[in-house]
Amino acid sequence: MFLPKELLHIILEYDGRIKYRKGEYVNIIHKHDPRYNIIQKIINKKAVIMKGVQIENITNFYFEFSFDTDCAFGLCYDYNFSRPNQFEICYYDFRDYNTRQIRTYL
Repeated sequence: MFLPKELLHIILEYDGRIKYRKGEYVNIIHKHDPRYNIIQKIINKKAVIMKGVQIENITNFYFEFSFDTDCAFGLCYDYNFSRPNQFEICYYDFRDYNTRQIRTYL
């Protein structure tokens, strides 16, 4: 009650499990917690996907990503990039020298 808020934030963030965010205290996973490794894989995969996004302007985009087990199959998302006013989702599979694509247009 008598501590300055800045000092209270420092004390609560000291062990790395509590953080002050958007006006309230929230629990977080500390970087050295073994559970952090579980979500780190997800974060890394999303970072790889975001690096491959191509955006011409706010209304055109294209990105694709492969699944973790094999780079020969994955998904592509294309809106207004290859064809005007069309959103395409494409599943591709090039394993076993078979070319297989399943496209959905919206």
